[in-house]
Amino acid sequence: MKKFISLLSGGLDSPVASYLMIKKNFKPVFLSFLTSDDFEHTMKNKVVLIVQKLKKFVNDNVKLYLINHDLNLEVFKKNCDRKLTCVLCKRMMIRIAKKIGQKENINILITGDILGEQASQTLDNLYAYNDLIKDIVILRPLIGCNKLEVISMNKKIGLYEICSQNSAFCQYYPQFPETHAKSLEVINAESNVKLEVLINESIKNAEILEF
Repeated sequence: MKKFISLLSGGLDSPVASYLMIKKNFKPVFLSFLTSDDFEHTMKNKVVLIVQKLKKFVNDNVKLYLINHDLNLEVFKKNCDRKLTCVLCKRMMIRIAKKIGQKENINILITGDILGEQASQTLDNLYAYNDLIKDIVILRPLIGCNKLEVISMNKKIGLYEICSQNSAFCQYYPQFPETHAKSLEVINAESNVKLEVLINESIKNAEILEF
């Protein structure tokens, strides 16, 4: 069975994107980034519930990688323009996903992106990730959907109650996020950071769960 890396958040979108690929007979390896001072693990627990629910559609065991992303975001906050945090965050997620993909022998990455839905998903910002797309395919099954369509699909697969639960919010979201990122500006910002060190440390310290 062909496998894919799923960038899974606790929101409404990414679980539906994963479900659509599962229905195409692809097997997920879930990857989730925990991004808050969440002492009660509300985000982690929510993601685990989502994975357990999605596993019912897979005729096999599934794996979940959990990354403490605060460590990466703190570095971006200290060394890079704050308005770029969302773009830098997403680029780091893609890099880590690619590295895990190499480990798992997977070259397909699925995201729950909806065009223009968030700061990291405007057309210009989606373009700002293109230079990372090498030896991997990024698929966005929901790119042309609106929120009501996603909510409808979410309810049909029985995830809406879980995905609607309150959980810890990212503490690093900038007051004025960049919505029209320029590639040169992003690359210059990343030059202030030891990316490979952050990527390797993230994966080294990942919590891996199997269901």
